Amino acid sequence: MNQRLREYLQSVEISHRFAKDFKHGIETSLGEWDMFEPTRFIYAFFAFNMLYSIDWESTVDNGRLIYQNNRDNKAYNQMDSLIQFIHSSNPEAFTDALITLDEEKVLFNITSSLDRDYNSSKPSDGNKKMSKADAFLEAAKKFTQGETMDTSDHIDLIEMTYAVRNNLFHGEKKAGRMKEKGHRNRLYHYGNVLLATNESFFNVMEIEFGYRRMEEHEVGDNI
Repeated sequence: MNQRLREYLQSVEISHRFAKDFKHGIETSLGEWDMFEPTRFIYAFFAFNMLYSIDWESTVDNGRLIYQNNRDNKAYNQMDSLIQFIHSSNPEAFTDALITLDEEKVLFNITSSLDRDYNSSKPSDGNKKMSKADAFLEAAKKFTQGETMDTSDHIDLIEMTYAVRNNLFHGEKKAGRMKEKGHRNRLYHYGNVLLATNESFFNVMEIEFGYRRMEEHEVGDNI
């Protein structure tokens, strides 16, 4: 693994570990700190975005960074490419990582009351007969019930999470909504989907391609 590729992976892992391992909060009017899930979600998505922008199959074959072709390859296909790469190397890596983040498997229970807004009501790219929200809930229910999840379930979870990202970044959700307990709880678990995807990717890179994971002190030194 060349130095540039290793440095790129380390820069992504810093964002990923910042989202995964650190508490994120906002200061209240009383000077106390409350958990603030949107920040966790955003940093998790920063790392995820840096991962799915790369063609990892070509990158590991050639030993250098090769970016996705943005003109011919829309976001869904890029995300699906990343997920296919992870599952082809270790089919159980994502589920194992998600269980670590959601030991009680409450993903479906928490997100079943999700908002069916404009973005989430669009047909799923992976399953045109269902909305993104319904495809997400079907996959989330499989996870909660302990059923095996495949690549199609994984992309269904990610596609809805991407719709949530669009709502946050493009103004569908007003700032006040970020303080609502139900929305914050759901956002925490959408964040878990992203973090489990990122973590499973790094596990694959470590085991299959010799990437050395960063130590806790190295992450802290770079934040």
